[in-house]
Amino acid sequence: MARLATQIMMGAMLADLRPRNGGIPHFGVKEAVFPFNMFPEVDPVLGPEMRSTGEVLGMADSFGLAFAKAQEAAGGALPTSGNVLITVSEEDKPGILETARQLRDLGFGLLATKGTHQFLVDHGIGAEPIKKMSEGRPNIVDASSMAKYP
Repeated sequence: MARLATQIMMGAMLADLRPRNGGIPHFGVKEAVFPFNMFPEVDPVLGPEMRSTGEVLGMADSFGLAFAKAQEAAGGALPTSGNVLITVSEEDKPGILETARQLRDLGFGLLATKGTHQFLVDHGIGAEPIKKMSEGRPNIVDASSMAKYP
């Protein structure tokens, strides 16, 4: 893909390059690197402007390993405990079941918004309900401000 992209930037037409159809045999996860650890005096409140000092790419045969590599390269440790917020649209709910089970089996607590919470409970996965911001308090924002990060 990099070769094709370079040729297109040099003026070649994609149709003339005849890219082959087929799946990409790996996963890639791009992660921004922020200056908070390198520059403690920088305000950690993010706004609409970019404040990253670079980016890294994790590549592997699975999404999970690619994600872990990107986090490690960006200087962030993967959490080994705590709570995970799960909130998905109706059509995506079936796809979250296995991930929710795995997170629970790893010892993470599960927080879920109303519809997702009911779906998880209906499928035998315990979770704590949490309100969306529009549903009152305490809500997702309140929970995130009380969270303890390793």
